[in-house]
Amino acid sequence: MTLEIQFETMLVMTVMGIWLGAAMDTYHRFLGTPRQFRWTHLVNDLFFWFAQGLLLFYVLLRVNEGEMRFYVLLALLLGYATYRALFQQTFRKILEWMIQFTISVFKFFVKLIKVLVIAPIKWFLQVVLALCMIILSTIWRIVYFLLKIIITPIRWGLEKIGVRFDFLVRWKNIMINWINQITAQFRRCMDWFKKRKR
Repeated sequence: MTLEIQFETMLVMTVMGIWLGAAMDTYHRFLGTPRQFRWTHLVNDLFFWFAQGLLLFYVLLRVNEGEMRFYVLLALLLGYATYRALFQQTFRKILEWMIQFTISVFKFFVKLIKVLVIAPIKWFLQVVLALCMIILSTIWRIVYFLLKIIITPIRWGLEKIGVRFDFLVRWKNIMINWINQITAQFRRCMDWFKKRKR
């Protein structure tokens, strides 16, 4: 290995040490430091260090064909110490700012979707439900009025000769209960839409 390749290897490994420090801070920022032992954290740690090891070996393979020397480890430690001493605070601030910015953008798009998509759909459904209830109520009143006009004279005439129509009262009560149930369901839907709108 020539002196130029050795110098290049040390420089690249120093950069990789800085990268390793930044990657560790990013990893701990997103997953946190476990207060007690968990298998999930152990698996995540294994995957993290396996990925970092593969990356370091790939870089080393590109630089000096994968030759591992003692000064390579020293360069890694130098890069990591440099990151801890000079770049850690700045990187953490930048990382936190990027996370908060991403969260703000995500919340903005969620609100935008609610305003432009969900709110119009809710309004349209409310209008459709209201129109359906108005139409059904109007149809029922018309049918009820016509039936009353037709049945009342017949009922009056049959009652005069002694025929009773108790079953009509029962059917009337059933229809009234059915209409009340539909009205209650409609009010629940309207209340749900109002709550979701808030």
